[in-house]
Amino acid sequence: MWTEAEDPRDDEGELDWRVEHWRLLHGTGSPFDPAAFRALEERVIAHSGRSEPVVAHAYLDPHGLDRGAELARVTVPTLVVEASDDPVHPPPHSAHLAARIGRTGQRGRLVRIAGMGHAVSAAAAGPLASAVLAHTG
Repeated sequence: MWTEAEDPRDDEGELDWRVEHWRLLHGTGSPFDPAAFRALEERVIAHSGRSEPVVAHAYLDPHGLDRGAELARVTVPTLVVEASDDPVHPPPHSAHLAARIGRTGQRGRLVRIAGMGHAVSAAAAGPLASAVLAHTG
């Protein structure tokens, strides 16, 4: 879908595109509710006053983002969340990241949230919040 992110669309077409984008990023942990995501995007557009496509992250240049050597020097407790159904950064990316954080015995703490996609659905919000609260408590 990112190849068509900047295709010209009217406001309704933009809303339809955004809802379908959310559907692809949603995951399987709960049924996808297109009406709820449409309402969310309608609020976003009303708040921003713009309906143009939001595409900046689609143009991210990953070159120079490798921080493997630096991650080994992390000394603070670090939570790494794995979204089992993430189509953008699927497993095992999170396990790889957690293993690179800190010295041996102080690795990043990996928490897997079953059914979570790249977007945080309502069903994934509770388990995600619990993991963050447990980690920061």
